[in-house]
Amino acid sequence: MKRSINSLIILMLFGLIAANIFLFYSSIKISDEISVYEQRIQKVHHENINLEKDLARLSSLQYAQKLASNLKFSKISQPSYLEKLVYAFNPNQ
Repeated sequence: MKRSINSLIILMLFGLIAANIFLFYSSIKISDEISVYEQRIQKVHHENINLEKDLARLSSLQYAQKLASNLKFSKISQPSYLEKLVYAFNPNQ
């Protein structure tokens, strides 16, 4: 009886050691996956920051002014007015 209890305790001890080794290996594997995902998150975060900077630069008035000068747009110093309003609006038609 005493011998069977000792063998049962030893068997349970080996089972717990095997379970501990399995859990340790699993936690190492999960830790590696977490590290990979953290690196991906950092990469996407940096890309997002760069895209936000590009968006701010492209939506600025300075960029629009630079594009206008490259496309040779110019400011009109004297606005054109219609002398006769019939050309703009004719209510009789």
